[in-house]
Amino acid sequence: MKRASAKAEASTAVDVVLDSGHTVRFDEPSSNGGEDLGPSATEGVSAALAACTVATMRLYADRKEWDVTGVEVEVSTEYRDHSPSHFRVDLKFPETLDEEQVGRLKVIAAKCPVHKILAGSVPVDVR
Repeated sequence: MKRASAKAEASTAVDVVLDSGHTVRFDEPSSNGGEDLGPSATEGVSAALAACTVATMRLYADRKEWDVTGVEVEVSTEYRDHSPSHFRVDLKFPETLDEEQVGRLKVIAAKCPVHKILAGSVPVDVR
């Protein structure tokens, strides 16, 4: 099991330490009472969805020996009461990919692990 650990400090900024040795800082924007020392946690979720979508398509394309250089993923997040209420993933493909490749990559994009988490197919237990 991989872990991410965070501890409340005097600041609104939160440093999350990962098993991999990386540390990621999150904070709230000043308009929400934070110090804006990093992205908000919900922005981090949007960023994780974008990164995971690109990586998932890349791994699949590499196995197929397709050149996906230039594929772009943009995640737009709609908020309601300061919480994400909808994520939209827009994909842009280079003209070098044919219609069949684009169609397959669209299917693969929705299979990224972060997408599965957000779609509610991964349980979250709070203990």
